[in-house]
Amino acid sequence: MHISRKSFVASAAMGVLAAPALAETETPNPPSALHFHVLEPHEFDRARMLQTLSAPHRNKQVFQSVTPLLVAGVPSIYLHMQNSMNAFEFSLGQGPSSLATLAIFTGGSVAYALSDAMWTKYHLGAALGMAPTNVYYTARSLRRTASPDDPDGIYQDWSAQAVMHRGGSFMVCHNALTAVAGLAASKNGGEPAAVLADFKGHMLPGFQIVPAGVAATQLALEHGWSLYPVI
Repeated sequence: MHISRKSFVASAAMGVLAAPALAETETPNPPSALHFHVLEPHEFDRARMLQTLSAPHRNKQVFQSVTPLLVAGVPSIYLHMQNSMNAFEFSLGQGPSSLATLAIFTGGSVAYALSDAMWTKYHLGAALGMAPTNVYYTARSLRRTASPDDPDGIYQDWSAQAVMHRGGSFMVCHNALTAVAGLAASKNGGEPAAVLADFKGHMLPGFQIVPAGVAATQLALEHGWSLYPVI
């Protein structure tokens, strides 16, 4: 993977900065400036992806996250997923697991899928304006006996583990992971391919790599999921 312009990669990979406008005399990036390996069927768990997308629930909501937005210090993506599940389970009285939720991470949001070791090694928190480590993964409590309004219970827990414990699923765009690895390599030294391999070796439990987040979103829609973008 060859990266010719850090500003271009920053905007494409992290989804945080707007792409700079080209001056009239500036030459656009060549096609080889940012290369994404196109995964072959044997290079990802296609069966698992399709099993997730084929969930039998009548109510299925997919959340697409590009930028890792925080609301009062908690991830907006998990907050939205929990709020929707709470409404279906308690406000609408449809019971536990009445709503299937799926988050598809693209852009800088793929960092949510990486372990503390990766956040520390590649300074992802500083690059994203977030905590130094991935504090957004671990749940405070998984007590499903708690009241929905209990601030210490699972229903008010805005973490990846809490969402997963309630049946939520997570998919991670391989293209975005590649781009973020390229940016991390350019800022911290090293080869993009080696950083990408490092990322893949340090994915947190529950996060599944898919070839392209945009394709996974389209497949979700074709399988009856309703889209809620959290960009």
